[in-house]
Amino acid sequence: MKLLLTDASHALGKALEHELEREPFALIMPESARLNWTDIGEVRAWIEHQRPKLVINTLGWADRPDSAHCSLIPRAAAILAQVCEEQRLPMIQLSSYQVFGGDNKSSHAEKDEPMPQSEAGRAWLAAEQAVNEALSKRLILRLSWMIGSYGDNRLTRLLGAIFSGQGAVPVHTRLKGSPTALSDAARVIVGVVKQIDCGAENWGVMHYASREPCSEADFAEKVIGVLRQLDSLPEGVELTKLESLPPDEPISAVLGGRRLRDGFGVQARAWEPYLVPMIKQWLHQRRG
Repeated sequence: MKLLLTDASHALGKALEHELEREPFALIMPESARLNWTDIGEVRAWIEHQRPKLVINTLGWADRPDSAHCSLIPRAAAILAQVCEEQRLPMIQLSSYQVFGGDNKSSHAEKDEPMPQSEAGRAWLAAEQAVNEALSKRLILRLSWMIGSYGDNRLTRLLGAIFSGQGAVPVHTRLKGSPTALSDAARVIVGVVKQIDCGAENWGVMHYASREPCSEADFAEKVIGVLRQLDSLPEGVELTKLESLPPDEPISAVLGGRRLRDGFGVQARAWEPYLVPMIKQWLHQRRG
């Protein structure tokens, strides 16, 4: 099957590219700078020429997308959805826990009403709505906290703070999420693609997150523990635990994944086994 991966320039795109290249798919990845994703005529002509059988839309994906990406995400998603509907192509649209708000729910199900608090959350929700309205064969996949040894994510930011020399590292005790390895998310997406290729017809909004949710403070404690185990913890580092909440971050990034489990048989993995190799890789990259 010929697949279109719209953007492999960011951390999740790279993880997906790596996972897909191990499979017998013909993978096409346009150079984003050469294709105007907000020009429907250009996008339509390019897809007609390339003739993919499925689109994975990762355009603009970031753990914390900037304003330019927040503008691109919904506009490009709307155009891709329209073109995919015209050409009867299924599309996987990646999204984020950030579509949810500051309610006190400990976990969000797919049916829960989104109430984004941030510019990024509003962009992801607008993209979801555009895809839902325009495209019949669509799978919108929301992801929880992403972690990896590269790119900008919750793990690399925390490690950067620990090694900054500042000593005190602020972490929030009330923020909760399910740290999900980039490679684990890529594994799940590739598994879904294989089943769609075999005729699966399960569409709509779905969630994926690792098992064993935790608070941001608990996650930081685990990272400190690994660094201590590796004899790599800088002297004088202490976690400053904050009860306050950041204004633009959902209290809970814990996502219930029942629809993905029931529709595709996806089983969530624990995140802790990924932590040691990711931290080792980050340290190796830091040391050059």
